[in-house]
Amino acid sequence: MNILNLFERDLFRSINGVVKADQLDESSVWQELDEFVVTRELDQHLRRFFSTYGDAIKYPQDPDVAGKIGVWVSGLFGSGKSHFIKVLS
Repeated sequence: MNILNLFERDLFRSINGVVKADQLDESSVWQELDEFVVTRELDQHLRRFFSTYGDAIKYPQDPDVAGKIGVWVSGLFGSGKSHFIKVLS
C-alpha cells in the first residue's frame, strides 16, 4: 500500500503557509474553512465566545454586557492565531 493512499486530500495541492486576513477570494476562504480542525477544547472556546458575543448584540445598551466584551488571542508563533481570527470573522 502506498502511503499517499492513506490521505483523503491531495498532499501536493497548493497550501497557503500564511493566513492573511485580507485574502478573501472565495476559493481561499472555503479551503481554510473546510480544513480548519475544531478540537474539543476549541469547540468550548467558540461556544463561550459566541454566547458572550450574542448577549452583547442582544443588549447593546447594557454596559454590564456590551461594555465588557473583549477578546485576547494569544499563542506562540505559528500556533494558528491568525487562522482562528479569520475563521471567526
